[in-house]
Amino acid sequence: MKDKEFQELIDQSLNETISEVDMKALEERMLQDPQARIHYLSSVGLHASLRRRFSSQQEEEGTILFPGQSIFTRKTVWAVAACLVLFFGLLIFQVSNRPFAEVAHVIGAYRADGVTYKTGETVEPGILSLTRGLLRLDFSNGARVTVQGPAELEVFDQDRVLLHKGLVTATIPESAVGFVVDTVAAHVVDLGTSFGVSVSENGQTEVCVFDGEVEVSLPREAGLEEVSHLVREGESISARVNSSVIDSVSYETSQFENALPVNYGVLQTTGSMRFVSPGPDFHPGNYKDNEHIVVFPEKRGFLSNESMRVDMIDPGEYEKSHYEEKPTLVPHRAMTSYLLQLDAYPEGENPNRRRSVIGQITFANPIVGVITEDRLLNESEVVFGIPGADYPSARTIEPRPEGDERKGFDKLILTADRHSLILELRENPGHLDQVRVLVEAQ
Repeated sequence: MKDKEFQELIDQSLNETISEVDMKALEERMLQDPQARIHYLSSVGLHASLRRRFSSQQEEEGTILFPGQSIFTRKTVWAVAACLVLFFGLLIFQVSNRPFAEVAHVIGAYRADGVTYKTGETVEPGILSLTRGLLRLDFSNGARVTVQGPAELEVFDQDRVLLHKGLVTATIPESAVGFVVDTVAAHVVDLGTSFGVSVSENGQTEVCVFDGEVEVSLPREAGLEEVSHLVREGESISARVNSSVIDSVSYETSQFENALPVNYGVLQTTGSMRFVSPGPDFHPGNYKDNEHIVVFPEKRGFLSNESMRVDMIDPGEYEKSHYEEKPTLVPHRAMTSYLLQLDAYPEGENPNRRRSVIGQITFANPIVGVITEDRLLNESEVVFGIPGADYPSARTIEPRPEGDERKGFDKLILTADRHSLILELRENPGHLDQVRVLVEAQ
């Protein structure tokens, strides 16, 4: 439809001379074209502002007086009102037809028929089966739910899912507080948090709270819905089918360590990397590990009001530089922070031998800055550090000096697409390597 034809339809609509067929064509154009909707509303406003002076028609049609002696005919007012109803009705139609969830990330996720899930697929109410892999669903209210196969999840709407079997992790912002994960044995209501739910073949349910708190109650079928349990950060519970009690169990996150990173925007880790969620009394020094580079999520979607020096922003291999030469990140940029750590300890027949760990981590969004040296780590902790956490010092990465052929240096590479960081860290027991990675907020 040409612009001239579109304007003619608008004029006919405002003058109440448009046919039913043309009205449908007008609606279709506005549904498909945001600029057309803007132009339509502008035309309605212009039409409403036209002032007409009349005398003989006043008695016939009546008048409506507005401040400043503006005079509209009653017919004109009703025409404008009808047009506004049409316009806003179209907007409501669009909003109501928006999918309440979509597939945000896919990592080797297959349906029962062997077909892979695709990023960007809309999620309709019904059963979602996953034979293997990981699948993250982003709901329109901001909730993020990662499903780990094999699993069967029934989606009702943006506020409720039913996990028949398998494992999910959920990260729920304030906009989605009250999000529900039901199972055959438990009713889990989020109170603003990050948590995991697993359901075994016999229906036994475990709930583990990584951050915040949830309320767990027995399902209505058990006839004991008044039995509820508030589960806080660093706590876990277990519920059995047809049981009248909710049992507290030891806090253990290992079963969720594959799905949890995807909620936080980590798509993949390869090599010797281990993702953990900080619980109560978080302290990086509690996570000594000779075999893994440990990954901690820190602040999410944080907007810094000040510029910040970092060690590297460009793809390539990290090289040391003077403080004054460090690149600077501009303020007012939303970022999410992750802390990567190798904290070796004495072990075995040769307790003081140097440890070497290699790994790669890939994020959903681009990496905007990497911090490796102790001074910059301390400065950035004021902004991105977990409140109340005790961060140790000193820590730094020791890259190979130019021309030095000796063994034993650290290596840090930011890939060309800025989504991955490759690390080769070597450290003696009693020493500490840490890297803070700043990623563009989702």
